[in-house]
Amino acid sequence: MFGFVTVAPALLSAEQKIRYRARYCGLCRALGQCGGQSCRLLLTYDLVFLEMLLASVYGLSETVESRRCLLHPIKPHPEIRTDVSDYAAAMNVLLCCGKFTDDWQDDHNPAALAAACFFQSASDAIGSRYPRQQRAVKDCLTALYALEQEGETNPDLPADCFGRLMGELMIMEEDSSPLHDDLRRFGQALGRFVYLIDAACDLREDLKRERYNPLVSALPEEIPEWLQIAGGQVMRRFENLPVTTDKDLLEHILCVGIWGNYDYRLSKYAKRKGRKNRS
Repeated sequence: MFGFVTVAPALLSAEQKIRYRARYCGLCRALGQCGGQSCRLLLTYDLVFLEMLLASVYGLSETVESRRCLLHPIKPHPEIRTDVSDYAAAMNVLLCCGKFTDDWQDDHNPAALAAACFFQSASDAIGSRYPRQQRAVKDCLTALYALEQEGETNPDLPADCFGRLMGELMIMEEDSSPLHDDLRRFGQALGRFVYLIDAACDLREDLKRERYNPLVSALPEEIPEWLQIAGGQVMRRFENLPVTTDKDLLEHILCVGIWGNYDYRLSKYAKRKGRKNRS
């Protein structure tokens, strides 16, 4: 369920590419400071979206610096940081550690177990600072696992579960901010959409490998309609947010980037199947 909430690079302007990359690099550095340099390996584009959205909604000022790093040792590159960068980095670690545990439970992948153990101390340290978010990740992924074990075929139930998780991560601190309700609803809609679109991409492979997928009983013609409805709900919730900066990039991700990743993964599966049929 990671890797969907990102851009379609070929459709960005040169200026948009530079700005998006600077936010990505800023989050990468925040990850190193948040959980140690090894945590930079966990960086996902999905959390760049979270940082960019919250910074925009709260109207946070930006710090722009030009730096070198191991991947860019010769030429300095811009990095954008805001007051929410550290929070997004912390949520990045929590989600990735949760995913490693989930992958181990699903497939008994030893690499996932090793990664979960390796990053556990960083995740625990972050959880002590953000206990509500850590509890949300643990509880929702546990509930998802239970639904998978039961073979639940109503896709709304696991989708709602992941939606609740994303809704909680949209709220940095429990205070009286009037933005919380709209942010939580947006996160819930986005989580539902991402869960369903990921399940749609994995359906054929899951059927082949006899793995759980909540869309197993759906008619093929129903799935695109469900995704369109879920995606439309995300945009309706997004329009209620007081976005002040990067609105073009945020809308691009929601309207183009996610769907582009969906089309890419489906075409990749079709090409792989075509090669097997020819052989």
